[in-house]
Amino acid sequence: MTVEFRNSLKIARDFGRHPGTWFPPLFVMLILAMALPAVYLGGTLDPIGSLRGLPVAMVVEPQTASGIGAADQVSAAITQGVDHEAIELISMTAEQEREQMDGGKIFGAVRVPADFDAEIARLASGAPGPATHAVIHLDTNPAAATMSTGLFTGYLAPVVAAVNAGLGAELPQNAPTAAATTALAKPFSVATAPLTPLPAHTGSGTSVFYYAVVLVLLGFVGASVIHPVVDSASGFQPTEFGPKVRRRGYTHLSRLHMLVVKWCVALIAAPLSAGLIQLLATKTLHMPVASPWQLYLFSASTIAAVALGALTIFAIFGSLAPLLNMFFFVAMAMTSSAGTIPVEATPAFFRVIAKFEPMRPIVAGLRSILYFHSTALSGLHRAWIHVVIGGLLAVVVGVLITGLYDRKPSFTRQPVLVTE
Repeated sequence: MTVEFRNSLKIARDFGRHPGTWFPPLFVMLILAMALPAVYLGGTLDPIGSLRGLPVAMVVEPQTASGIGAADQVSAAITQGVDHEAIELISMTAEQEREQMDGGKIFGAVRVPADFDAEIARLASGAPGPATHAVIHLDTNPAAATMSTGLFTGYLAPVVAAVNAGLGAELPQNAPTAAATTALAKPFSVATAPLTPLPAHTGSGTSVFYYAVVLVLLGFVGASVIHPVVDSASGFQPTEFGPKVRRRGYTHLSRLHMLVVKWCVALIAAPLSAGLIQLLATKTLHMPVASPWQLYLFSASTIAAVALGALTIFAIFGSLAPLLNMFFFVAMAMTSSAGTIPVEATPAFFRVIAKFEPMRPIVAGLRSILYFHSTALSGLHRAWIHVVIGGLLAVVVGVLITGLYDRKPSFTRQPVLVTE
């Protein structure tokens, strides 16, 4: 063993033992080990228990038979049986139901059809005819959120079943025949189906969420690539490709000028990236898009806004920026986005951060474009406002903070040797 090797081994050993080498990354890993499951699992493990104010319609169509009152009786019993803290049951007409469904404003509807009283009266009279029952419809809205159908039916189906049993215990008392008594033991059946089925190649309602994930990740990861590559081009840090290390001569730029250069790269990349994503999704994967230009413009603006924000965070926080960006744009944004689980079915923390997390309006805008025909009620205008404000806010904050940094000579980015 040569003296040079022993010296290098001692240096490596001393470096590895120094707390400044191992403690910071270990501390960060332990924090992530607690924070990530708290964010992802804590927000999704108990959607039924977290349910608060899920908007659901109660629709009683005008009845073709009069004097029975069974439709109103069932509606009142369902309304009484629902936990109004978990479910916001809204009375509306069938026309209003369709309008609210097509705007993504309600997650389902309990609909009592127009022939309900007539069918109950026919069963109660024991009149001859085919053995059919009255029907209560649970109209689902799979476009509203991936888990909305399961949450809606999982909560409302037991309530409707209990009403069916209660009505079945009451009606046979006045039945004229044994056959009528048997038929009225369960006076109605329940039909569950989407009011407006989703087309093919939409991933059963998941395409919106995953398209949003692609856009956000491209903006966030793109910024994570642009930041070090531009720094390397300026000579601020070396470029490393495998065993090769390249160090360019340092080009002194202020923090603000460097940030503007990175912003420009992101703004050039955003529309090109959005076009490639949409081309692959529509032409290769056959995802249906009713408004291609709206989707393209919204996607390009989303990538640009996320990249501007992530680059601003890099410029302000430096080495802490990857963690902050990951939590803000990905970790906390996923659960609060309403892409898979309605925000109403998440814990209170996620309902609060959903008001400013960027992925929520991105999902809403994409859902409007891809599923709801870009109607005003579906929230596309509000989504555009959030995206534009987010991008402008990133630029304003970036200019102000980096401008303040540039005023202090000790905050210069010119590489200097740090000695202890």
